[in-house]
Formats: sequence, C-alpha cells, structure tokens
Amino acid sequence: MDWNTLRQSIKGSLHLQTDPGFLAVRDAMVWNAIKPNRLPDAIVTVHDDNDVVAAVNFARENGLQVAVHGGGHTWCGLAVRNGGITIDLSKLNACSANKAEKTALIQPVISNQDLAHFLGQYDLAFPIGHCPTVKASGYLLNGGMSWNISEWGPACLSIKAIEFVTADGKKITASSKEHPDLFWAARGCGPGMFAVATRYHLQCYALPKAIMTSTYFYSLENLRAVVDEVTQLGWTMPSMVELSIFLIKAPPELAAQCKKDNGKLCMISAVAFANTAAEGEAALGVLEKGLLVKKCLAKSINQASSFAQLSEVSGITWPENHRNLCENQCSNAKASDLLVALCDKFIDAPSDKSVIVFCQSTGQHNLLEPREDIALSMDASSYGGSWVIWEHEKDDAVNFKWQDEVIRIIKPFTSTHYIGETDIVQDNARVKESYTAEKWKKLEEIRAQYDPQGVFFGFLGGT
Repeated sequence: MDWNTLRQSIKGSLHLQTDPGFLAVRDAMVWNAIKPNRLPDAIVTVHDDNDVVAAVNFARENGLQVAVHGGGHTWCGLAVRNGGITIDLSKLNACSANKAEKTALIQPVISNQDLAHFLGQYDLAFPIGHCPTVKASGYLLNGGMSWNISEWGPACLSIKAIEFVTADGKKITASSKEHPDLFWAARGCGPGMFAVATRYHLQCYALPKAIMTSTYFYSLENLRAVVDEVTQLGWTMPSMVELSIFLIKAPPELAAQCKKDNGKLCMISAVAFANTAAEGEAALGVLEKGLLVKKCLAKSINQASSFAQLSEVSGITWPENHRNLCENQCSNAKASDLLVALCDKFIDAPSDKSVIVFCQSTGQHNLLEPREDIALSMDASSYGGSWVIWEHEKDDAVNFKWQDEVIRIIKPFTSTHYIGETDIVQDNARVKESYTAEKWKKLEEIRAQYDPQGVFFGFLGGT
C-alpha cells in the first residue's frame, strides 16, 4: 500500500498501525474507557473537506473500507474497526449562526455544550443531547434523543440539510429537495451511514427564557405508586416539559433513609423549557397536585436553570473517563411494570454510579411518534434504559454480568432499540431491531445506490 500517496495529498495527519503512538490515537476516538480490541490499518485526522475526499478516494481505489469518527459516545467503539481507514473528523468543529433566520451551520465535531453556548449568544437554541461532551455528528446521525424532545422532537428533525462526501469521492448536499433519499437515511442511520457528513445546516429555535427544574426523591418502597401517578400527571403537562424517572444512588443527605435499599432511590426530574417563570411554575406545578408528594423524602421545585447548568448536572451523572455499558430502548409498556421489574436488580448494582432512567410522555402525545420522512424508527411512550458506569478494569466481569441480567429483564418490554445507544457488537440482531421492516428495506436500497462497492463498513463490518 502506497501510504505516502495519501500522506502527500492531505493537509491533516496520517497515522499507520505500525507508527509509534498509534494506539493512543485510536483510543482517543473512543469516549468509553473500555477500548475495543480492533485495529484499523490507518487513521486519517482530516483538516478539511478535501482531506475527506482524498481519504475516501484512496480507500476505494485500494480496496479498503472506511469508518468515520464523528464524536458520538461510541459505547461499543464503532469508530474503530478491524482493517481499513478510519476518517477522524475531530478537528472539524467550526460553527456560525444567523439570528434572523434562526439557523446555524456547523461542522461535525462541535460538542453539545459548546453548541449550546455558541447559540445562546444569539438567543437561539437547538435540541442538543443530554451529555455535554458528545459531538454533533454521531449524535445527529443516530437521530438525537434531545433535551425538550417532546416539544422539539428528536434532533434530526431540526436538520435542514447535510453536506456529504460520498463513496465516489463527490461533495454533495442532501436535503428534502436534493438527494432526498440520502437525507432520509442520514437521519437515523447512525453507525451504518455510508457517506461522510462534513457540515450540518440546522434549524434553531428561540432560546427558552425561563428553563426551570423540579426534582423529587422517593423511597423505592413507593416505586409503583409514584411511577403510576407521575406518568398519569405527565399526560396533563405541556409538551415543553421533559419528565424523567430515575433509579439512582441517593444523595448523601438521604442515604440513611435509603439504607434498606442499599442507598438507592427513585428520582423524578421535570424540566420546563418555558418563556416566563410563571409559565414554568404552572407547568411544573402539575406534579404538586399528586397525592404522593407528601411521601417524598425531599424535593426542590421551580429552580431556575440553563442549558449550561443542565449540561453540568448531566456531566455528573455520566462522568468522563469511566468504563461504560449502555442499553437503551423504546417501550409502550406500562412504565411502573418495567421499573418495578428492574428495581430489585438495581438495588444490587455492583457500581453505585450506574443509573436507570426512562423519559416519559408529556403534552398528550407519545414521547416518540413514527414518521415516514426519516429512517429513525422510534414509537414509544417512554424511552430509556440502563447505563452501567464504573472505574476499574478489575470490576469488568461483575458489571458485564449485571448488565446482561438487566437486559434480560428489559427485553420483554422493548418495542424498538435506539441505534445510538445499543451495543450492536454484543448482539448483532439489535441492528435490524432498531428499524421497522419497511425502513430497513429502504435503508439497504439507498445504501446500494450510494455505496454499491461497499466502501463504507456499514453497521457491523470490521467488528
């Protein structure tokens, strides 16, 4: 392989498997502290779109397949495959905004927190993801389970167009009017994407002027009654409220009251993306009407917040530099049946940092509703799952075992997996289980059209 040809044709850097420091470059592309035991032949850290074209052309002409590092959490390390070339987009993080038109143009690897901060300067907002350091491209291509999802919908619905480098090395723009089939596929195809996204044209929204939060803590002995009441109240709340039910470690001040449950409790979190404090208080006040409020161990209501503060709290819940397993899914089952089924197993979680959370419907419509105009195939009254989070490799076996047991409990309640937060390497069947049969067929037809030679690895190639 004449790697010098590629090296001389790019402004960025080429890292070969035989180079000193290659493993460090590979590992830096995987957010998870669990690194996959896979080795690309080369990693190209690109400087611009032309570098992407050069890398794709070199791969195609030399019979190599391509994976892309776009900055998602990569729970199972899908930016790293065996063999081929990984195109690393980590240097592409520029952005601009048009306040009058409420639009933004971003490169693929700006983070959720940086995008929120940038847009906030223009009094704009975008449905960013919950974890602050996740980068835009991996998040958007998966569909984007966002803040304020019941009001704004998954983030991919707020994409106006995507600029791509395709398998034949051409630069194109995909939108509802240009290459609409590719645009359809890109909004939900995630790690199976068969082109390199280099820019996203975003539709933004007026920044909510009064983001407010209310939080309630309950003993697990009241779990079923609390979940039943909260989910019913959720249907009467406006859709600009994000309502979530957590099984989580108790804060220090409540630990003694939760001793019998191994220091675990149920936390109800409600976030109102309102325009005035009065509007936010009215929206969150619905939870105060519940009969079980008097049983809560503690509460904090109507607290002023911001996207920056929401990101800070999420960063604590999903910390950096940890070992992670994740399994998320959509469900139309009764939420209390699902959470009660998980309760005893959660009490015995080997790591106190692990968390189970399910976001619930508000606004008198399902949290996620099926749409024909995107590949994303989610239809559910609740969305969530389990995140296993621990620090040390010596604890791998017990945490892997616990997660497998949790997945077995969740499976009967699952309607669809979310391709962005399910381990398709552990269970290959989860790829197709993330799409309806009709959408899977259409996705494969579009792949055959845009990547007939199989230049891109797809969902599972090289794993």
